[in-house]
Amino acid sequence: MVRSSINPKHYNRNTVKTKHKDAVSSLSMDVELGLLYSSSWDRTIKVWRISDSKCLESIQAHDDAINSVMCGFDDLVFTGSADGTVKVWKREMQVKGTRHVLVQVLLKQENAVTALAVISKSLMVYSGSSDGTVNYWERSTRVFIGGVLKGHKSAVLCLTVAGNMLLSGSADKNICVWRREPSDGSHHCLTVLTGHMGPVKCLAVEEEVACRGKEAKACMVNEGDRKWIIYSGSLDKSVKVWRVSEKMDEPSASSGWESSSSMREGSGAWSLGDLE
Repeated sequence: MVRSSINPKHYNRNTVKTKHKDAVSSLSMDVELGLLYSSSWDRTIKVWRISDSKCLESIQAHDDAINSVMCGFDDLVFTGSADGTVKVWKREMQVKGTRHVLVQVLLKQENAVTALAVISKSLMVYSGSSDGTVNYWERSTRVFIGGVLKGHKSAVLCLTVAGNMLLSGSADKNICVWRREPSDGSHHCLTVLTGHMGPVKCLAVEEEVACRGKEAKACMVNEGDRKWIIYSGSLDKSVKVWRVSEKMDEPSASSGWESSSSMREGSGAWSLGDLE
């Protein structure tokens, strides 16, 4: 009698299931709000409050495994899935947590979406796919306008941004370096970094020391002069280190496909060796 009065038949307990039911595929953090997002092959994304490790929200976001989640700009969160879609979610902060509303589907295709990257300053979103293409969108007012970059022969496995550049790592063992022109938003392939013997699974970047701190003014005279150190990890068990400059020669039809070991002077990319 007591139990039935506490939990009547018509009562539904409002709980958030904290554990994912399948592999966690991606994490993204909003440092300012103290939120961590996790995506999973169980087709959900979960929102965690970092201060107390509490799961604030669980969203059934896609019809297939979610491969990537990225916090973006203007309170937007982006998700990419094996169902071939890239979705845009609007975050609303509430007293007891968060609420995310689906506001747009940027992409619908047969091929799986494998990776995402965001440039908040430029309001840019990038997605990599299993067919080797990279889609991109730029937000103009409330409308996303985009295009497609084709430079890989196999699936894109990872994306990262460095200034006005996008780097894409692929199962074809290569890393494409794309530059976005701030003047008109167009993209072109500056060069392709080769040398790995297996698929390129992950990328990390840092701005070169000379372009940070007190010496940054020299680099910022022309924003295109910025230089970056690129780290690439591969299924060949190696981590390679590269140096890439945003100031490169205009690429010819063939220069974008040169090997890193034979890049001509002025191409703006150098292989610095492996981490051992």
